[in-house]
Amino acid sequence: MPRTRPPSGKFHKLLIALLAISFLINSCELFEGSSHIDADDENIEYIGRFDSSNPKSVRFDWSGVQIRTRFEGTSCSIKLKDGNNDYNVFIDGRLHKVIRTSSDTIYVLANGLPNKVHTLLITKRTEALFGIATFEGFILDGGKDLVKSIEIIKRRKIEFVGDSYFTGFGSEGDSPDCVFSRETENSYLSFGAQLARKLNADYSIVAISGSGVVKNYGDSLRTSELPLPHYYNQACFNGSLKWDFNRWQPDAVVVRLGRNDYWQKPHPKREMFRTAYLRLIKNIRKHYPNTHIFALCSSLRKDPHCDYISSVVNELNGKNKDKKIHFIKLDVKFNQQRDFGCEKHPNRFGHKKIADFLEPIIRKELGWESLLKRIIPSHPFSRK
Repeated sequence: MPRTRPPSGKFHKLLIALLAISFLINSCELFEGSSHIDADDENIEYIGRFDSSNPKSVRFDWSGVQIRTRFEGTSCSIKLKDGNNDYNVFIDGRLHKVIRTSSDTIYVLANGLPNKVHTLLITKRTEALFGIATFEGFILDGGKDLVKSIEIIKRRKIEFVGDSYFTGFGSEGDSPDCVFSRETENSYLSFGAQLARKLNADYSIVAISGSGVVKNYGDSLRTSELPLPHYYNQACFNGSLKWDFNRWQPDAVVVRLGRNDYWQKPHPKREMFRTAYLRLIKNIRKHYPNTHIFALCSSLRKDPHCDYISSVVNELNGKNKDKKIHFIKLDVKFNQQRDFGCEKHPNRFGHKKIADFLEPIIRKELGWESLLKRIIPSHPFSRK
């Protein structure tokens, strides 16, 4: 029996092209008659920093950015160009699935739902180092549409500025010894996100793992060329577009930076660090004149950054008479076996301890003592 010859190069390319065309035709048939919703629909809420210079093709990359809406019908798909990031999908207040993006540009978020109005919240798990993404809208059942939010309470807002503790680095890891991966990062479990939910607040995260005030983790010199403050004014980490701070004025900004600066020698000199930290806080104050700023430090290692940060806050409280800047030294005891994920970073239990520590302090300073009806569900993760 004669052996079948492999296809020639030209035939092989033609076969691939035909398969691609067939896939596109099938995809079109799959969504034929569906309702296509553009990214600039007035019923879509964007929480966090987004590049909306093209309102029908919205770009983003910071950790924890959120897209929120309500939709009619039994199904919902998203038009998303990405390939490197992962997302949590919450429907009707419960985690429905995790989307791991690939070369696809359309992802089914849910189908087979009861035919009614559903709430949808999408949160970005992975951080900006994984690359930028582009959102171009939703696809719903034919004849269905997005629905205006019925919320009437003015939402509180918190911005988090810092490093891997805000990105959720390794937060889904199963032990302190596991190696970080895309799958183990989930900003939704970080103490910032957990704290925001405790306080019934929306949140925005401007953070990069390994970043410092003047020196990033692993750099061999006393200072790094591009520490976190370099990116603070940007709409996206991967880009040069400046963020319009008038779009989102938070009630509070929580800054956690400094541990990476003193992780490895040579360490930044005292005045190097203090000058850069002071410049960052003044930059935040310039953009948010009435916002409370909380300067955090973690004294888990014997380094001087807590003392340096405290001295900066004291200077601003005194010379500038700015009483809305607060120094907080985190005093949280961790259980090595229960509270850590990959590479000795907190898991959701460890992050919860930090959030629990901060909640009463921030409630008191902002006058958020009164108990309001919870308007953000906790969306518990069941995998841990």
